[in-house]
Amino acid sequence: MASLAVRNGVLGKRLAAHLLRRATYHVTPDRINRFANMTASAAVDMLLTPSPLLEPNGPISWETGNPIYDLTDARGGEAVDLAGLGTNAHILWRVYESIYDPTSTWKIVNWFASIFSVYNSTYYNYPFWRLLHLMVHGDLKTLATKVTLDCNMTLYLNNQQNRGGAENENYAREFLELFSIQKGEVVAVGNYTNYTEGDISLAAQVFSGYRINNTYVDPDTGIIRAFPYASIHNQSTKTFSDAFADPAKPNIHIISGATTAADMDREIIDFMEMVFNQLETARAYVRKMYRYFVSDIINDEIESGIIEPLAIQLKGANNDYDHIAVLKTLLKSVHFYDEDDNDSTNEIIGSKIKSPYEMLYHSVNLLKIPLPDATDNYRKYRTNFHSIVNEHVNYIGLEMRGPITVEGYSGFYDAPSFSKNWFSANFIYRRFTYGVSIKRGKIRNTNSYFPFNLDVVDYIKDNFDDPAGPGTPQNPIGVADAFKIINEMLEYFIPEMPTGDRYLYFADALLGGLSPINWYFSWVEYLNTDDDTNVRVGLESLYDAILSSPEFQIF
Repeated sequence: MASLAVRNGVLGKRLAAHLLRRATYHVTPDRINRFANMTASAAVDMLLTPSPLLEPNGPISWETGNPIYDLTDARGGEAVDLAGLGTNAHILWRVYESIYDPTSTWKIVNWFASIFSVYNSTYYNYPFWRLLHLMVHGDLKTLATKVTLDCNMTLYLNNQQNRGGAENENYAREFLELFSIQKGEVVAVGNYTNYTEGDISLAAQVFSGYRINNTYVDPDTGIIRAFPYASIHNQSTKTFSDAFADPAKPNIHIISGATTAADMDREIIDFMEMVFNQLETARAYVRKMYRYFVSDIINDEIESGIIEPLAIQLKGANNDYDHIAVLKTLLKSVHFYDEDDNDSTNEIIGSKIKSPYEMLYHSVNLLKIPLPDATDNYRKYRTNFHSIVNEHVNYIGLEMRGPITVEGYSGFYDAPSFSKNWFSANFIYRRFTYGVSIKRGKIRNTNSYFPFNLDVVDYIKDNFDDPAGPGTPQNPIGVADAFKIINEMLEYFIPEMPTGDRYLYFADALLGGLSPINWYFSWVEYLNTDDDTNVRVGLESLYDAILSSPEFQIF
């Protein structure tokens, strides 16, 4: 039976690797070993703590070394002078921040972005992402309010065209249908159980009268936001449908109209209080959390045993919407580690297809590849954009500027396949050649430059060998032990240890039909002569077999 009871005892390597793969992008052999000796509670608490930005001022100009963006004036600074190239630098800034963030911060940021989907605006994209980062340890209700007034969102969903008496309902409709409570069963024309078409019209009235003003800064965040104009705001009182009524909170669904610019934000806050007062809103967010961090599948057992109690916790007694507290409950639970039934292999671990985020970030971190060209700003923020983003991330189904539809990326929302949408005929070749591209420092089949480059022999020697080695042919130590290196590589790189013929497939990749004793002598020869000719063939073959395997596609 699905249970949120806290998992006790140390995690061990298998479950530590599972937690790190799901809760952060910074997955390395060293961290797996470290977290293996921790309890779920200690490990999750460590991951869900704030972390500083690698580049706190954001991307910099490769020409001057100065920050590209000024959050308090999105059209100021150097962004205009760079003719839009700052957008590329901003995307790479997010890539580097995600790769090297040791906590769950950027994993959560990208979850936020999957909820409040926004496509690129040259000037306002960076402030939007900084807002998401700033709100990681805030609450979902406040985040929804801030996103509603964000310049990027205001432009993207046409709320700058929304004025009293001539309302544009685009943002209001998407906010209810996609960003918050979501549609329920259609019980009558224009009635979606959780809200009605009339509620959409009233929500648009609440959101009316905001425009982009490049000098107006949110007092809480210090980030530019939309400016309120009372003269074009619908100032009437809005009485929403009974879907939002609550006997315990009389008149919560009646929102008095603001008549001054200073009061317009209050009206939006009242609206958010009404929407987030509904338990169905909390359920919608928890389902998204569950599918993002745990599993694509939500059956009746999961709905009653996991979603419902977490939704009650998320809503809280005062509409708290503390997503961090809820996420801690989920990630510490026996359910997350698939230990709440008698079969620990059938539901959670290895059940999801990696998104392009995980494909790139996990690969680079597991292989412990340093930040490319960290001191060469031109290459770091301009040249690398094509090879990292265009040639890899975008090519396997994730447009880094933002999802091209308001629904978001199909791998995060599109039922019933969800994460399986990341894996299609259009993306297979690029996904399966990640490892080869990283090993060569060139894009597979094109020879285009790729900034991540790995020497497999050095990597395995530095990370898996034992200083007490090599031992004897009968008792090999470290990498001299063929099965030790096979087992450890499989433990770190794929979610479950293969058995039978599948295990022999990986063993044969290293040994090539030779015995483990032959491998021992080849490794000893390498240690004595520094000639890696014989061991390189086997180690690169094992590396290729693992990183091009179907198992590496899942997590």
